[in-house]
Amino acid sequence: MGTDRLIGTVIAAQRGHEFAYNVLIKHLRAAIFDVHSRKISGRMKQDEWYSEGLEILMKCVSKYDCKNPRAKFSTYFIAALTNRATDLVRHHYTEKSQFISKMVAIDDEEITVDIGTNTYNPEHLYVLRESLSTLSMVDSIAFKQVLLQIIGTLKYDIGESKKRRFEQMQYRLKKMMKEISSK
Repeated sequence: MGTDRLIGTVIAAQRGHEFAYNVLIKHLRAAIFDVHSRKISGRMKQDEWYSEGLEILMKCVSKYDCKNPRAKFSTYFIAALTNRATDLVRHHYTEKSQFISKMVAIDDEEITVDIGTNTYNPEHLYVLRESLSTLSMVDSIAFKQVLLQIIGTLKYDIGESKKRRFEQMQYRLKKMMKEISSK
């Protein structure tokens, strides 16, 4: 293992010098974007991954053993980034994640509905209806069926294997609606 030119900066960051993080970010920013392009560019936006990378950097600084390093800090950080990216990809392919994405697949940027709508206030209900009417999927039969199924008014055989997950989704939706209405 060669000399680690970032070790002094890591020690300074561990001691609380905020400027040390700026130096680390300057040297390791390219690694964050490299892991993004190689591993998860199709799953997460670059700016979201960058903020995730900064969180990983802070964790790596706090956990890195400067007295007995097993690898250079940059190698340690890149390994942590790669592991997190792999975890995110694995999570995407889990059966639960696949089930949720198939139930209601709406792009986050298209949703203009304010989740904090007060269902007892007529003005808020009007705004909610207007927001829902702007969604492109609202007019589709599939969207209406999924919505009716989630709130429990339409019975549809989803199979025993997915029944528990579906009940969990219904429970979370009802809990969220209850929290919204109590505000």
